[in-house]
Amino acid sequence: MSTHSRWVILALASGAFAALNGLFAKLTTDTQTAAFSKSLLAFLSLTGDHPILEMLVRGACLGLNVLCNVIMWALFTRALTAAPSTVKASITNTAANFLVTAMLGMLVFREQVGGLWWVGAGMMGGGCVLVGMRDN
Repeated sequence: MSTHSRWVILALASGAFAALNGLFAKLTTDTQTAAFSKSLLAFLSLTGDHPILEMLVRGACLGLNVLCNVIMWALFTRALTAAPSTVKASITNTAANFLVTAMLGMLVFREQVGGLWWVGAGMMGGGCVLVGMRDN
C-alpha cells in the first residue's frame, strides 16, 4: 500500500469506528441491552433478577463507546493530515460512517432501511467519486 492511499484506509476505518461508537452509545441505553442481559442470565443458568449484571453490560457498552470514540478521532486526525485534501478525508469518513451505521442498524437492531436511504447512499457514493475525480 502506498503512502498516498494510506489516508483512504484511515478515513474508512475512522468512519467505521464512528459507527461503532454510535452502536455502543445506543446499546448503553437501549431496551435490547436488557434483553441481552436476561439472555446472558439464562445462558449462565441463573434465576431471579440481577440488576447488577445489566449495569455491568451497560457499563461495558459505555466503555466501548468511549474507546471507539478515541480510536475514531485518532484515525480521523491522522487521515486529515495524510490526505491531499481535508474535504476528501471528511467525505470518505462520512460515507463510511453512513454505510456502516446503516448496516449495524439493520443487523443489530433490525431496523428497516427504506428506498430514500438507498437514494441518499447512491448520491453519497456519486459525490465521493466526483470529489475524487476533481483533483485527478
